Amino acid sequence: MDSASARPVADDDLGLAERLVQNRLSGEVATPVGSCVGNCRRLVAGHAEYTFGLSDWRVASFENAIAALEAAGGGRLRGHADETPAFIEPAATLAGVRKHRDVLAELVAGGGGKVLVATGHPVLLPHYGTLAGALARAGCLLLRPLGDGREVARTPEGIPCSIAYIDDVAALFHGGSTRHTHLPEYMEAMLDSVGNGLPELVVADHGFAGAAIEAGIATLSIADVNDPALPLAQARGRTDGVLLIDDGLRPDLFAPVTDAILAWDSR
Repeated sequence: MDSASARPVADDDLGLAERLVQNRLSGEVATPVGSCVGNCRRLVAGHAEYTFGLSDWRVASFENAIAALEAAGGGRLRGHADETPAFIEPAATLAGVRKHRDVLAELVAGGGGKVLVATGHPVLLPHYGTLAGALARAGCLLLRPLGDGREVARTPEGIPCSIAYIDDVAALFHGGSTRHTHLPEYMEAMLDSVGNGLPELVVADHGFAGAAIEAGIATLSIADVNDPALPLAQARGRTDGVLLIDDGLRPDLFAPVTDAILAWDSR
């Protein structure tokens, strides 16, 4: 579906809806249809970069993956040229924002809890760092497993990597900087290291989110429209916290989303 009118937009979210479209976080986005469709094929073929550590691909078809993206709010996935810009329903993005806001608000209202925040997308560090800071001030315990700089795995190219924490947000670190990754083994290693002290909630993306969902942990995640693994898990009822949005834009363009999620009192 290519129209935001496919889902109702609450009056108090109209301002954010306009910002989402203006900033191309949803509506017509920069991601081409060919990337979305191609990644659905790679997911159901079991490519590690696209499964995000989730096992749903083993019993999923290409059609299942496309349908899951559409159910999460993705559009223009059928019958369009590969170079056509994909579409994310703004109302679907707003619903994801509200879900993230409400879950975090309920956690805070309940006195906090153990939370693990992580990203495989360093451009989102300001977003996650702001959320982590607010949660810590509200009484949540921000976990920092494997934060001692030890080697936790190697990249597909054989480069040793570790987990670094920036403002209580875990990220992959190697070669002197944080790195983009889709792989799940870094979150798997973190969860293994905490044993029975698992977080009550994970806030993450890519393989960090996928591994947490696979482990049965409540997870709030961000997924781009060409990241079908998380929407597929949601379609299978394994999570209900997928926020579909363009995840590769400048942090300042993402700031209105961060602000909306932090509006605890506006539920």
